[in-house]
Amino acid sequence: MRELKGKVIVISLLIFVLSLFFDAFTVEDMGKIKIYKSVEVFLIGPVSFLGGAGKEFLVWTANIWFLISVVCILKRHYLSSFITGIVAFIISGAFIFLEEILAAENGRMASIYSLDAGYFLWLASILFVTCSAGYIHIINKKDAQSA
Repeated sequence: MRELKGKVIVISLLIFVLSLFFDAFTVEDMGKIKIYKSVEVFLIGPVSFLGGAGKEFLVWTANIWFLISVVCILKRHYLSSFITGIVAFIISGAFIFLEEILAAENGRMASIYSLDAGYFLWLASILFVTCSAGYIHIINKKDAQSA
């Protein structure tokens, strides 16, 4: 089980890091197309609420839930990892339903033109750790019952 736990953590973090090398999404702002890089969104996200980006900051908090989920796997709290992973997945998945985001601190909104590979890889990393934590939890329960 220890080796499975390590693989889950490494794979989910690799997918997460890989997502940072791709574009996250594209917006149409004042007639121009602007591409947001995943690494840019990841680094700027924590301070986005200062500019009034409430929805965007909320979606960014999925990163915190994801990291909590990974730490819970490390500490063998698989059910907690599964639950925090679900929270992360719901929050990150909610971004699909946004039609526009804050483009400037003056309140100007920009239409989301497309969601790109970085976003979907980020979502995949969260989904992978969530499903894996659920799987490990079930396996542990079965092992405990058969022992």
